[in-house]
Amino acid sequence: MEGAREAFEAELHLLHAQGRLREVATRVLGEYGGEVLGFLANVTGSRDEASVVFSQVCEDLWVGLPAFRFGCSLRTWMYTLARNATHRARLEPFGRKRVAISDHPELLEVEARVRTTTLTYLRSETKDRVRRLREELEPDDRTILVLRIDRDMSWNEVAAIMLGDRVEDEATRTQHAAWLRKRFERIKERLRAMLAREEAARRA
Repeated sequence: MEGAREAFEAELHLLHAQGRLREVATRVLGEYGGEVLGFLANVTGSRDEASVVFSQVCEDLWVGLPAFRFGCSLRTWMYTLARNATHRARLEPFGRKRVAISDHPELLEVEARVRTTTLTYLRSETKDRVRRLREELEPDDRTILVLRIDRDMSWNEVAAIMLGDRVEDEATRTQHAAWLRKRFERIKERLRAMLAREEAARRA
């Protein structure tokens, strides 16, 4: 899995160097769009809100792709865009005008396909007790859980996404990764306590 992803990222890097940006964007959305939309649904707690934010992520991908320098993988960058777009949506609920991708029908087609397939899956998915409890956590705590547990990302990748544009160097990222590991343990302790309270209430 990891080797296949590295090969895919290397191929995208080559296409980017050749200036084939629409092909890069199309393949990135096709490969990572579904998991990013699922991530947004987990973090926002709303499929409708996730859908709106996902549209912004797709546009941010297109706008930022020419200047992307592969300081991280495109997968990690997509999650960074998703987290940034989520924060903007909270601050600017009505959004702001961006460069549209409407003149690129192939990108719109992929976006629509990802949205339809993923949201249909999410509607049919049965939420377990832990998933319900997650929704009571702060958005950043939910983000850390989803990235680390559901997406199996390394702590350095999680740190890069959580820091976003504030990443200055590898030392900063490593230091933040260590802090996130400690926060992760506190989140798990809180979830265990919430589960225990729920179980006690059920038995009462």
